[in-house]
Order: sequence, then C-alpha cells, then structure tokens
Amino acid sequence: MGKNFLSATANYEDFISHSSAEINGHVLKNNDGILKKAFTFFKNDNKIILLNGFSGVGKKQIAEHLLSYLDKNSIVLRYVCTESTTLDDIMLSFLKILQKKASVKNSTELDAITSVWDKIEYIISRLEDMKFVPVFYGFDFIKDENRPDVLNYIYNFAKKENAKCLIVSRTFDTDIIPEEISYVKLMVKALSKEIFETYIREFGVKVTPAMIDQLYRLSRGYFLSACLSAKIMVNQECSLNDFIVAYTNSGLKFDDFLAKTYYKLIVGTTKSAFNLFVKLHHGLNLKVLQSIGSYPEVILKTLSDNFYIYKKGELYYPAEFLKNQLESSIGDEISKKRLISYYEKQIELSPEERDFTISRVSLQAEIAYYNGEDNPQNPAENVENQNKQEEPVTEEKKQTIPMQQYQNMSVRELINSAKELFDGYNYLRAVDVLTYALDKKTEIQGSDMLYEAYNLLAKTYSKLAKWQYALYYYELLEKHYWNISDKDGIYLMQYEKAYIYYRCYKIIDAIKILKYLMTVSKDKLLLSKTCILLGNIAITASNKDLAREYYKEGISYLPDDADSALKMELFFKYAILSDEINDINNAVEYYQKCIELNDKSNKYCALAYSNLADLFYDNDLKDEARECFENAYNSDKLNENDYGMYYSLSKLIELSDKKDKDSLLKMAEEAKDHAVKSNDYNAIVDATIKLGDVYYDYPDPEKALVQYLELYRSDREEFGEHNLKMLKSRLSDIRARIGKDKFEELVPDYE
Repeated sequence: MGKNFLSATANYEDFISHSSAEINGHVLKNNDGILKKAFTFFKNDNKIILLNGFSGVGKKQIAEHLLSYLDKNSIVLRYVCTESTTLDDIMLSFLKILQKKASVKNSTELDAITSVWDKIEYIISRLEDMKFVPVFYGFDFIKDENRPDVLNYIYNFAKKENAKCLIVSRTFDTDIIPEEISYVKLMVKALSKEIFETYIREFGVKVTPAMIDQLYRLSRGYFLSACLSAKIMVNQECSLNDFIVAYTNSGLKFDDFLAKTYYKLIVGTTKSAFNLFVKLHHGLNLKVLQSIGSYPEVILKTLSDNFYIYKKGELYYPAEFLKNQLESSIGDEISKKRLISYYEKQIELSPEERDFTISRVSLQAEIAYYNGEDNPQNPAENVENQNKQEEPVTEEKKQTIPMQQYQNMSVRELINSAKELFDGYNYLRAVDVLTYALDKKTEIQGSDMLYEAYNLLAKTYSKLAKWQYALYYYELLEKHYWNISDKDGIYLMQYEKAYIYYRCYKIIDAIKILKYLMTVSKDKLLLSKTCILLGNIAITASNKDLAREYYKEGISYLPDDADSALKMELFFKYAILSDEINDINNAVEYYQKCIELNDKSNKYCALAYSNLADLFYDNDLKDEARECFENAYNSDKLNENDYGMYYSLSKLIELSDKKDKDSLLKMAEEAKDHAVKSNDYNAIVDATIKLGDVYYDYPDPEKALVQYLELYRSDREEFGEHNLKMLKSRLSDIRARIGKDKFEELVPDYE
C-alpha cells in the first residue's frame, strides 16, 4: 500500500459534498463519479493522476479541491504550462517553492551545488518526512520539442517513494507512460443538463425551459461557458432569450460570440492589462505588470474576481478559453522593442533576482520571437539514426539572421563570429551562424573546421538545454574520433554524453559510461571531472558518504596545471561534506586550499570563506570568524551575490560590538537591501527582523515598528507560526515601551 498523502481529518463524505473555496459546488456535484478515484489516488500505490477534459469544464477546480485535502507534510509544486515552457523553467519554479518551504542551514550548502536539478534533489533529501506533489496545469501547451524532457523529469520524480504527480490537460496519451509507472486517468465531465439549469437560474436571469435547452446545446454544458453567459446576462440586464437573439444576430460561432462579448465588459487600463495576459507566453505578477505597463494592483483583483485570469503560485494566467478565442484578434499592447528591452534586462539578473521565474534560455527565446526569429531547428530528428548521415537533417529553413552580414565571410570567420556570440551569451544567434557555416559544404567538408563547428554547436545546444541536439553533435564527433583512432577524443565525447544523460535524468546510462571511463582513461583531468560527476550523482541519491569518496578520489587525480575553477569545486565539495560529518581537520584544510587559489571571482571562494567563518563561529573563535565573514562579503560583492552579502552582514551584526550602533545600523540596512534583492523569503524575514531589532536597541521603537509591521502584514501562512509568535512578542514590547494609545494610533488595524 502506498503512502497516505491525505490529512488525518480528510473525510470522503466531506470531500464529495462540501465545496471548498477552490471549487464551485455544481462542478463538485457533477463529478461525483470520478471523485472517489481522485480521493483514493492519494492513499494507494498509483504515482500519476491524469485529469483530462475539455477547456472550461472545471479541471483546475477539481485539482485544487483535491490538493486542499493533503496533509500538512505535503509540499505542492504547482506549474502552469505555456507554449514557452521548458524544463529549466519548471525546475527553477520548483526550486523557488522548495527554498521557501525548506530551512537549509544557511544556503551556502545549496550554493555549492551546480545544477538546479541537484539543488532540488538536495533539498528533497533534507526533507525526509515530507511528501511532494508536482502539479502541471495545461500540459497540452508544452511544445513537442520540449515535452520529452519534461515527461522524463515527471516520470523520474514520480518514482520517488514520497512523491505523486498530477497532470491537468485536455488529453494525454497514456501509451507513452512507462510500464513501471502506475497511473489513474479521470475525465472531468461537462455539467449535466439538470445541474446546468440550476446553476444558470441561481444568477436570477429570466429563463424558459426551451431557452435553457438551447443554451445547453450551444455551450455543451461547459462550466466556464455557463458562468460567462450568466455574467453577461446579469451585466447587460437581459433575459436568456435576449442573449440568444444577440448571439444569433452576431453571425459568430458561439465560443467566439461568448469570448468577444465578455471581453467587451472590461474597459480602459483593465482591458489593456488583460491584453498583455493574452498575448504574452508566460504568466504575470504585479511586478511584471508594473515593469512593462505601470498597471495598478487593483487590476489583478478585478480580472481575477471576474474569471478573466486565475492565479497559481505567484503568477496569474489568462483563462484558457478566453486566450484561445481572443489571441488572434487582440493587438499588441506593448511595443516589441519595449518587451525586448525588458527581457534583455531580466537576462542580466540571476534567476533569483528576476521579476518572475523564467530561465535564461526562455528569455532568449522570447527575445528571438519578438525580433521575428525562430528557434533553431537544424539537428537530426532521430539521434539514434545519426550514423546514417554526416550532416544534420534540417526542416524548411527560415532566414533568421541578416545574411548580408555573413554572406561574404569565410567558414573560419563564421566560426570565429559564432565563438564571440557564444562568449556573449547570444546562443541562438551562434547556432544560426554555425548553421550557415555548415551550409558552405565545399569549403568546410573534409576540414578540421567541420568538427570545430560540431563541437561549438554541441556546446551551444548544451547552454540552450537542447540536450538531444547537443547529443547529436557529440555523437558525430565521437564517430570522427573513432575513425582517426583518437582514444582521448573518444573518451572526452563519452564524458560529454554521460553529462547529457545526467542532465536528462538517465542516471543509469550516465553511470555506465562514467564507470567505464574510470577503467580505461589515463587522462587525469578527465578522471577528475568524471569523479565530480559521479559525486554529484551520489549527492542526488542522498549518498553523501559515496559522494565524499568520489570527490576525494577526484582530488587525487588533479593535475598541477588543472584549471583553478575545477580545483576550487573539488576542494569545496570535499570540504563541505567533511564539514557535515564533523571531520573538522579536512574541512578546514580544504576550505583553506580553496581560498588559497585566490580566485575571488569564483563563487566557491566566498562560500569557502563563509563556511570556514561558520566553523570558527561555532567554536567561539570570534576574531577569525569576523575576518572570514568580511572576506566572504568582499568576494560576494565582487560577484554581485546579494544573498551572500546579506548572509555575511547578518553574521557580522551578531559579531559586532552592540555599543557601535551606527555601524550596526549601516550593516543592518545594507543586509536588508541585499536580502530583498536576492528575493530569498527567509533572508528577507531575517534581515527585516534584525533591522527592526537594531532600531529597537538604538532606541527608535517607531522605526522598529515599521519593520516589524512590514512582516506582520505579509502572508501569515507563508510567514510561519514560529516567526509570527516571535514577531508578536516584539510588537508587545514596543506597545509597552511607547504606550497603548500611541501604539494604537500608529497601528489602528493591529489585532
């Protein structure tokens, strides 16, 4: 029997009869036939539940109603899929949710992990008692080219003992689900005629049985169609007969008429904001809306309350039905130039600092789209058949680069230009240029430049997370090295293939190659990198002892002339795992080795300083800890790492003389500024409380009150019971200090 994900008080009778805030009672009553299977899913061995049905029948409502019955130890990872969704976007979103839910030591451990997937796996391994439920809304919208990676990730996630996955989509081909993954598929129905009529009559509009029959046929009984129809009639103060006459006179299909009539109910800035929701390829929050359109917060509430948009996580999305019907008829609300400028600014920020969770690859794709470019589509359609051809299979090509800029260039000049574009993070354009170089067959065939172009294409597609395309070119290169009997080249390409398998969650395939390389390669640098990857895989499997042994072995292979970045990564990872098992001598030695390489631009330098400082701090070596935190701060400042600067400053506040209030205040204000910029919720809470405490001790209780109230008025559920209790204690102290009358004057809404 599988783990029970439902709360201890979850009652099936309540589940099928009591409409929660998440679901309309009519949708609940209409789908009682599938609700038992949905309820049972979270108690049995099935790993994936598919909620299918036409657009507007209430799939999201049923999903959210079901999720509201999960126990408090369940973490729901919601993601709304769009046509721009990539696996990187999904994982960045999941990481952000998990970071809020988890209390990781001080985030330095997390920062030491390279890939987003590894960070997710690390947090999950730390939350042994928790259960995880990834939820994918609108799965149909993911493009075919991105869907295999996402599905592979879902299947791997579902294999966890403490995980179940929920996929909401119009359809889903169950033939693609692996045999070892058990699932249940449920179809959400249109409203029955009786329930449909009851729902329409609740709005108080004038109806006749004949007109109800006609509306039911037109709307097919879809809940959203019924809802929008009723809202239009109420708003226009017309009868059902008038509504159907207006539809008949419009000459439109019913769905077009319904969407366009409902669209006319909003005006002015509200309509402008909704246009953005319909036209953009991703969800929006207030921050994005204000950044690109200067829209006020009340607009979100208006659109949400009236079913134009809905919220999942931190983002709002347009109603699927309205987007489908209106997208082609709505003009661009914001100029393409303005959107491109916005996306380019977002690319410059780290994922944590961006206005919304989206990967660099997706941002680049949006820029390419608004520049009138298409994503490159030149690799083979079937990697397994790559040996049958020497050149990539291409679809019908669109010219995506200004050819006059490149048409007179030699292949060497084109490859050099592609390298410059690669170094400048313009990966999409680099692919275009390299594709043009490959088209110069008479010049490039038979030359070393062909394989140089393949190698750069493989690296570029890796940066774009187009793993199957990168694998295609690495396969071509491996074949070339076999032909010229270059064993070192063969082994290097096999390592690159193993890395791609690792990133695509084909862990068994990756391990097979890596273990083979450990037995045949004599290249010390390659062996060190192989040990790092094996260590990373061990970390994702929560086997830290094995990971530590691999990192230790990797250090033994390190050649003297190895890149300092590789040395620092190995030294730091070995040190932090030694730190975790209280092997203090090795931890200190390798943190110091990492620091001695003196590459302050490398993130491991600041992390080594910070972790070494924590060790000194824990052993009451305050002066040594202070010096290390100062060095960590300076290194993070060089790298513009806001979280690192916040953390070091927060520790320096604790280590500073309480009498030096001006210095404390300066550090506390800066710490909060960096915490806010880092967009790390726990950091913001900690830094705000610390700043309030410094004001309180200054003493300036009214300024302290401003800081505490900022947190008190935030999301209580997200803030947490412990923090709320601590905050109320501080507010009580301030009320006692400044007096009840003054306090109530300043905070009239305090409970």
